[in-house]
Amino acid sequence: MEVSVIVPVYNGEKYLPRCMESLLAQKFKDREIILVDDGSSDGSGFLCDEYSALEGVSVIHQENMGLGLARNSGMKKASGKYILFLDPDDYFGDSLINELYDAAEGERADLVIGGFTTVYPDGRTKAFPLTQKLMEFSEAAVNELVLNIVGSLPEERQDSKYGVSACARLYRRDIITKYGLGFVSERELISEDLIFNLDFLYYAKKAVVIGTASYFYCTNAGSLSKKPRSDRFQKDCELYEAVEKRLNRFCKESEYKLYLYRFIISRARFDMIQGVVYHDRAKQGYPLRDTVEDMVNNKKLQLALQEYPWWRLPVMQGIFAYMMKKRNMSILILLIRLKQQFRPGNQNI
Repeated sequence: MEVSVIVPVYNGEKYLPRCMESLLAQKFKDREIILVDDGSSDGSGFLCDEYSALEGVSVIHQENMGLGLARNSGMKKASGKYILFLDPDDYFGDSLINELYDAAEGERADLVIGGFTTVYPDGRTKAFPLTQKLMEFSEAAVNELVLNIVGSLPEERQDSKYGVSACARLYRRDIITKYGLGFVSERELISEDLIFNLDFLYYAKKAVVIGTASYFYCTNAGSLSKKPRSDRFQKDCELYEAVEKRLNRFCKESEYKLYLYRFIISRARFDMIQGVVYHDRAKQGYPLRDTVEDMVNNKKLQLALQEYPWWRLPVMQGIFAYMMKKRNMSILILLIRLKQQFRPGNQNI
């Protein structure tokens, strides 16, 4: 078995058929599909059982443990040389596995990173292909990859050049088993994908970045309008500390500081957007101003903003960062509302 595709499923009956159609239509056939029903309360578990009757498809049913731990359950069952993750509300282009696998085998790589295409609720799509690159892991090369997963330099449009997701990536399974790697619970750290990638890269010897954008990441209508968890930014700060601890294994603070600062600035920006959208669309009693004020007064965020060259950012991101630095809550909220008026559902500035 060459590739194990792990699909964690929680209350995903609306999207699972599309996801599975894309998997079953793959040109690459030496694969297994492992569905992990993570305590779903809708019809997802029944759908998983139906799909498990197909050749090469199996299912695990477990109590709800969260996305990361559901993936861990799938990895324990996996038998493939490589592991690939797919979220149930997303889908693959029909040659994605081929593209990732051919790159891994051709370069004998431990990790292959692909780009993705965002699918918006109104049907619009936007591709985010990557520049093809082979990385033999000298100290300089691994640092470049790790830093550009955590963040990016100020001039880059995207907050992370390579993205933090574990999807659209092919991982060599024997590294995972040899070093006992796995996902932390999202209830412990808010971005289990980023932590898994940093832990995996600590042991990897070679990575390939390919130009494909055949992973389709779907943004669902209303996702931004969900109630933000009250401790969201506090959790982001805990993640910041966990990321910094791992970065210290790779390089000096002077090398990673700009990337880490952009990471925390972008997390604050996203949390503020989520808060404004929830207040305006779902619950006007939500304490929006107090929430934004707590964020801009956060010591970690202000330290980053005081040292960060905000003027080098793309124009709107630079203005937003400057207003966070000046703690101008009214302008921050206004900027988000203006953006949402012209691009509803957009998660960026």
